[in-house]
Amino acid sequence: MHKKSLLALSVAVAVAVGLSACSGGSSSSASGDGKTLTIAATTNEKPALDAVVAKFKEQNPGVDVKYTTSALDQYQTTTRTQLSSGTAPDVVFVWPGDGNPMATRVVAKAGYLEDLSGQSWANSFPAGIKPVTQYNGKTYSASVTFSGIGAVYNMTAMNQAGLTPPTTWSGLLQFCTQAKDKGKTAFELGAQTNWVTQLVPYSLTPTLVYGPNPNFPQDMADKKATFADSKWTDAMNKYLEMQKAGCFQANPLGTDYNASLAAVAKGDALSVVQVNSAVAAISQQAPQGTQLNMLPVPATDSASDTRMAGAAGSTYGVNAKAKNKDLAIKFVNFLESPDGMNLYAQTNKALPAVPNDSFKVDPALSTLQQHQKDGKTDAFMDQNWPNARVQQTLFQVVQDLLAGKTDVATGLKQMDSAYSQGS
Repeated sequence: MHKKSLLALSVAVAVAVGLSACSGGSSSSASGDGKTLTIAATTNEKPALDAVVAKFKEQNPGVDVKYTTSALDQYQTTTRTQLSSGTAPDVVFVWPGDGNPMATRVVAKAGYLEDLSGQSWANSFPAGIKPVTQYNGKTYSASVTFSGIGAVYNMTAMNQAGLTPPTTWSGLLQFCTQAKDKGKTAFELGAQTNWVTQLVPYSLTPTLVYGPNPNFPQDMADKKATFADSKWTDAMNKYLEMQKAGCFQANPLGTDYNASLAAVAKGDALSVVQVNSAVAAISQQAPQGTQLNMLPVPATDSASDTRMAGAAGSTYGVNAKAKNKDLAIKFVNFLESPDGMNLYAQTNKALPAVPNDSFKVDPALSTLQQHQKDGKTDAFMDQNWPNARVQQTLFQVVQDLLAGKTDVATGLKQMDSAYSQGS
């Protein structure tokens, strides 16, 4: 998904034509009066922002909060430009680690983020999250949630079709055939939206690449491994195998993120490979009482070996040139409090970045939580890539693969070329 990063990934929004104000006002019009806070984030963060902003204002009478959300591609371009021109909002959504123009290390390296190392929560993150909030040993971003990538199933539609989620690779291919026989799409794919293209390989490579070799990211950094000469080849070939098996709808390259979620909400498609925030988005559209479940995507015929991509999710930084910096830090501190973190995670159907006993997990995410507890998750792949070009190359490679314009070997060599260019 990095974002996501996905996640990337871990990260999940639709292409929009323009910024849509969610609370009125412009993100560049902060008065610097200490009472007006401006925030910018991606579209999929809106439900959680609605909730936490309302709570923050309740706890801080007289404070006005203005925030905008926009599609991922537009957000990265617009916000990076605003940061460079000194017109960015006080608080900005950033991605953990490296991998895209708005990733923590990339933006911090450019001097655009405030050093948050002195905040009380800066050293509280679990070992798997803390490094991707830092640059040169200092903390520059606040991770609020732990996110995952998996197949989000409409279990109500699944039950009506008499089908069950697959737990093995051969079972997955059989499931695709069974879904077609029922007049349903097994996995709706919104590949018209660039960042969505990465989610299938991100869901397969934990089992095929990063689980068997946890040192793979370091091996790549040390030039001991490449995409082309690794099990990434298997992952991409399996992506194509899913396409050939009819796992996706007829025209995934003509379907965007929003349309893919709508299909699952209606029950026309039985599932979609997405980040966990899709659970919240689908729930908002689906008929009342629709049951959803997010499960790992099997990549082998050994169910016990199946892993999930799981890592730091929704993350925020403070603009180094914020007009209301004290208020911005106060808001980020609220996000990092148990109350703020739990409210954000519950609303966006995620897990808190820092586990706590007061959080009640959404049943749809219980499998992700168990994988987190069992140590069967691997960071979103791009969080450890040295530059944003690798992820952008992956987007194009997948679209070309789905369109029959390239092959796996050529595509992975293109990714290796992008990786070798460094930071």
